[in-house]
Amino acid sequence: MGHPGAFLKPCEELLALCDCNNFFVSCERLFRPDLEGRPVVVLSSNDGVIISRSNEAKTLGIKMGEPYFRVRAFLERRGGAVFSSNFQLYEEISARVMEVLRRSTPSIEVYSVDEAFLELPPAARERPVEWGRELRAAVLKETGIPVSVGVAPAKTAAKLAAERGKKRPETGGVFALLPGEAWDDILRDVPVEDVWGIGRQWSDFLRRRGVSTALRLRDTPDDWLEKYLGVRGLRTAWELRGIRCFPIEEYEKPQKSIHSSRSFSTPVRSRESLAEAVTEFALTAGR
Repeated sequence: MGHPGAFLKPCEELLALCDCNNFFVSCERLFRPDLEGRPVVVLSSNDGVIISRSNEAKTLGIKMGEPYFRVRAFLERRGGAVFSSNFQLYEEISARVMEVLRRSTPSIEVYSVDEAFLELPPAARERPVEWGRELRAAVLKETGIPVSVGVAPAKTAAKLAAERGKKRPETGGVFALLPGEAWDDILRDVPVEDVWGIGRQWSDFLRRRGVSTALRLRDTPDDWLEKYLGVRGLRTAWELRGIRCFPIEEYEKPQKSIHSSRSFSTPVRSRESLAEAVTEFALTAGR
């Protein structure tokens, strides 16, 4: 497999991904600063599974999506703290974070409750890492939420940069993948399943064919990518070459689906009980 040239295609414009670190846990710690340094987890709506973990909990080996009952005793022995999810609180704090970000960019796409893509202002293009550090400091000062910032010419690359900033303490939470710089060593370290847009089915398919890293995906011929992964897969590889295929979308797209879910504690065998539960969840989802 070959890709002409080891360097990304130059791009005049840069964008950034701002990603709130362990967001739900960070929100809870705002009101419990005594929990700093202790393992903390946040549970799903029905307290069934773990949906957010502090770095200390991750170090203990606690997995995302792990059923709480399996690790409850383990966490208690290690002085862990557990919170039921409070999505109203998280949305309010998210709004504060996004407001700080809006003041720092000409355009913003709120991608999720804890992530946003930002267009770098013209003045920041000559100093993207410094701009990212200033942005990170402003968010922390005004909201108390720690964030990681990844800068690159394209969204897929910015996601990888933000993840590197989050996991590498020496970066200070900010990392940039800039046009004209060699990315091979960085992309070689990224498993293909960690590339934004590559799901489980695609990653299994790619690994069986020797495409196990972001670097191998980037260097895969275009005709092969389009044949087996379609246009989306091809554009993902292009973005790893620094070619922006997915623009910043400032306007929120209408949701295709809305849901509210809970797990029943015991089997439901009554039609009336089931109808009552469905009605309650339908009302909750429609709010």
